[in-house]
Amino acid sequence: MKWKNRNMLGKIVGGMLLIAAVTALFFYRVTPEEPVEDTLVRPIKYVVVGDFTDRPVLYFPGSVEADREVDLAFEVGGRLIEFPVRRGMLVQEGDVLGRLDPTTFENQLRNVEAELELARSSLARMERALAVNAVSQEEFARAQAAVQKAEAQLAIHEKALADTVLEARFDGRISETFVNTFDNVNPGRPVLKLQDTKRLALAVSVPETYVHWAQPDFLEHAPFVVTFDSLPDVEYPATVREYATVADPVTRTFRVRLQFEHDHDFLLLPGMTGTVRVDGPEQVYADAPPLVPSNAVGFASDGRAFVWALDRVDAAEVYAARRQFIELGRRSGKTIEAKGVEVGTRIAAAGGATLTEGRRVRLLGEVGDVAP
Repeated sequence: MKWKNRNMLGKIVGGMLLIAAVTALFFYRVTPEEPVEDTLVRPIKYVVVGDFTDRPVLYFPGSVEADREVDLAFEVGGRLIEFPVRRGMLVQEGDVLGRLDPTTFENQLRNVEAELELARSSLARMERALAVNAVSQEEFARAQAAVQKAEAQLAIHEKALADTVLEARFDGRISETFVNTFDNVNPGRPVLKLQDTKRLALAVSVPETYVHWAQPDFLEHAPFVVTFDSLPDVEYPATVREYATVADPVTRTFRVRLQFEHDHDFLLLPGMTGTVRVDGPEQVYADAPPLVPSNAVGFASDGRAFVWALDRVDAAEVYAARRQFIELGRRSGKTIEAKGVEVGTRIAAAGGATLTEGRRVRLLGEVGDVAP
């Protein structure tokens, strides 16, 4: 009997231990390990807001255009018997670019010359007859009018014959041809395109933000410079040739054409891409927000822009990163206006993705040139 009681007691105790173990599994909470703080002081490049530029340098990409471009056409129609030009060919002013068959025009001219000779002979007879009152003054006037009419017809046909020859209007390059030899061409139909490739223009689109200060005095005297990525050591001084006063309905930008002289051996052709550079006027940016490097700007999860301000924390030249939220303004090359950060503030110039709030850094070196 005692054995049975002890057996029953053992089962009860075992059951209670099992229940306690299962309960512990359900209610046991794993205590997370404390993260190891990164105390390494990392070097970082910085920039002092307001130190790297006095005023922004503006850059506008654009495409090259011929300063002068014209579609040349014959003023008379006929069969094209000579067309010695080809695309890309350089020509001089006065060079013959094409000829039409002149046979019909020569015959018409000879016919008009004969009519003029006859009208002049008739006028001479009328003049002698008028001297003896053999004809009236009215008949003599009609003979004079016939001569004048024949002379006018002669001038018309002489010009038509001359128009069978097409000449270059200026020095340039043949950029396109639209007909072939022995084609029949109609009056006014373009047969080729001639471009002046010595004097070129760069067409750029300027946002309205920069149009407000583009007054005539500034446009006339600003030091515009045209550059090309493929020619890093070549700069072309440029002047404003013309500008639109109505914005493009799609891009809301204003088209500006800047003229420059191509006096190098490099081949620049319409359609190539270039960049115009100009210093913005100082008086416009006197009260403007300071500039910061574009790659120093980060964005928080809510979309707000910020820079990492670097605050000195001890005498050992150690700084702490602090997120400084800003409002972005106009972009200028590799810089952008930043409202909300004070001039003189040290900010991280790059490497912002590795920074966190309060992160200790050591200044590696100041980035002094952020312009392209």
